[in-house]
Amino acid sequence: MNEKTELHGWLAAKNFNIECLGAVQNLGECAQYNHLLDRFPEDCVFLSEEGRVCFMDGYIYNKSEMIASAAGPDWQHAFASSLFGDGKAHLQKLRGAFCGYAYDIGRGSVLIYTDQVSNKALYYYVQGDRWIVSDCVYYMVQVMRANNIAYHYNRKAAQYMLSYGYMLDDSTHVEEIHRLLPGCFALIENGCVEIQKYYTICSQEVQMSEQEAVEKVDLAFREAVRREFEKDREYGYQHLVDLSGGLDSRMVSWVAHDMGFTDQLNMAYSRSGYLDDRISRQIACDLGHEYLFKPLDDARWLYDIDRNVRQNNGAALYSGITGGGRFLRALNTCKFGIEHTGMLGDVILSSYYQDESFSKGAPQYGYNQYSTKMGYNFAPELLGQYRTQEEFVIATRGVLGMQSSYMIRQHYVETSSPFMDVDFMDTAFSIPFKYRSRHHLYLMWIKEKYPEAARYGWEKWGGVRPKESHLLLRKIRTTQRLAKQMMCKVLKTENRDSMNPADAWYAEDMELQRYYKAYYEDNIDNGVFDETLRNNLSIMFRQGNVTEKSMALTVLSAARQYFGSQEGMPR
Repeated sequence: MNEKTELHGWLAAKNFNIECLGAVQNLGECAQYNHLLDRFPEDCVFLSEEGRVCFMDGYIYNKSEMIASAAGPDWQHAFASSLFGDGKAHLQKLRGAFCGYAYDIGRGSVLIYTDQVSNKALYYYVQGDRWIVSDCVYYMVQVMRANNIAYHYNRKAAQYMLSYGYMLDDSTHVEEIHRLLPGCFALIENGCVEIQKYYTICSQEVQMSEQEAVEKVDLAFREAVRREFEKDREYGYQHLVDLSGGLDSRMVSWVAHDMGFTDQLNMAYSRSGYLDDRISRQIACDLGHEYLFKPLDDARWLYDIDRNVRQNNGAALYSGITGGGRFLRALNTCKFGIEHTGMLGDVILSSYYQDESFSKGAPQYGYNQYSTKMGYNFAPELLGQYRTQEEFVIATRGVLGMQSSYMIRQHYVETSSPFMDVDFMDTAFSIPFKYRSRHHLYLMWIKEKYPEAARYGWEKWGGVRPKESHLLLRKIRTTQRLAKQMMCKVLKTENRDSMNPADAWYAEDMELQRYYKAYYEDNIDNGVFDETLRNNLSIMFRQGNVTEKSMALTVLSAARQYFGSQEGMPR
């Protein structure tokens, strides 16, 4: 049977009985359930007095600055005073990862908020004078069930999942539950929700020389690294730092080491013997860091369907985290505060697209999808929220998609990436596109500031060192890899030139095939699916590769957990 999934998180509600979750705190007109990870307790805020409730979960880098500039005898009161005074200005000043709410009991209004890039995700439900706010959709569904509240399946969420593999807007698998999007806060009053944006990821280029760009990037990146790693030190934690054969996590670990944060445990996972394995191992060894590697060859992480969907709120493809969840479950994570990742480094310091006119052009659907089998059409109004294709893809594929793995990781540790530091992003997007394109600035930065980091191969380049002088060798290696892919396709053999060749593992693992088939057959007849969607799910599962099968199973799992099905699955 599937092992029970323990969920860390919190939920607050007005005019709901939430005791179905466990022991709750009665705060007058609202109640709160807390099962927090509590890695940085002195940073969190939970204040209930004078007709107001203020709650914040997460951590703040500039806490001392906020205390100095706000009225209040301590951090809790300073935070609450500033948030109730001018919520937008308060949130704009904060640096860190956070979400929460501020309830004015006398006015009957509640302000909810998430950080600039939604490192800490937040969801809400509003019906008349009743509301629920939580970081966990499963908790919300449990409360709605216990209070006999009707709710409905969101077919659009399934369509997003079967094409992009992540949500493109505030959708969840439950129509009545919405996600508060990154950089937003909302005022809930008299049954209405007024959403405002206080931060937008956007490109405001400034003319500068290449050398000026390198200096700006290095200064901003070092400050972002300092913030993250000093927060660990503040609480006495060892630094848990991802490491792979790529550049992003490498530069986080390397720069932190250069700045004196040498007490690192580097964690890596991939197919054993692959470039990610060999390169990360060598870097950690040369830097003298502790190092742990988890091979993915057993593909056991593909069994974690219900666990991952419950932990990531069904926001993205359940298998996207690959072995990260199982790795963290095996660690004594109490030793660590933040898992330092290189999330989105490649596309923030470089770009998703190499064509400037396309990147800066009007947003379009159809790119960066995991599957094109269904050919769904989505509302053009969503695209109108973004100025350029780059802004659209970073906000959706980057933040709502790739960063969704943070929701799983945050059941064990807190998370961060210096590349997604607000001030670093503003610096990176001020740099002319021509420098960022094709990793030119990225490679120039490494060459001038951290040349030793370029001594190791780059997985993306097939093991070729990340130097512009090696571009010809990179092209040769890329051609060889493409030729091998074509040969495998012609000969109908599985290509293993990957960190996690899931299709090859699936083809060889009869137990995994049986598990996938059993899960599909036991859940495809859920009554929330109409005939068209059920047919779409069937096509994706029966005709798709392992990723497409996993997309279908993610939809089935969300429906199973939020709308009911059998308890447990045979292993």
